[in-house]
Amino acid sequence: MPSIVQELSGHRDLGGLRKVVECPAQATVLREGPAQDSGPGAAWLAYLCSVHAVDLDGWPGPAEHPDTGTMPCGTVLDYRSGEQQLQSHADLWLTPLTGVDPAAHEGAWADVLDQADRVLLARVDEAAAAGEDSPLQNILVLMDVARRAADRGNLRVAATSLTYCEIFAQSL
Repeated sequence: MPSIVQELSGHRDLGGLRKVVECPAQATVLREGPAQDSGPGAAWLAYLCSVHAVDLDGWPGPAEHPDTGTMPCGTVLDYRSGEQQLQSHADLWLTPLTGVDPAAHEGAWADVLDQADRVLLARVDEAAAAGEDSPLQNILVLMDVARRAADRGNLRVAATSLTYCEIFAQSL
């Protein structure tokens, strides 16, 4: 018998694993994201505690299912394409952190990530000039990996690198 995750994902391969909120609680709810644009299954599945299930109520999803703490709160199983995952990163943290809007680059993710990298590097340089360390240094290394992967057209690798950046960005 297939698990609820297999059923909700349409038996698709996992495209990404994310941790979108920092929370020590175990999940009590499995939120099913919207349907995939192409093919069966949900675009993503989010494991949330009762507090974050309410806090993230704006996340679109057709259904919620009870969960018995199978994953930590904030864990998201992402079944979307690399480009869709990159857009999600931009929406959730990259654009708010850097001011770089993907719409201004007409879907050229290598350009988006290059510009975001430049913004972050300038901020790290400003901090260094003031004799300070910047927590953005942790993001820069992985942003460079994402930028180079996007330049080669490998948006899934770029999205995976941004997943690590997202974790660092949560602590800012």
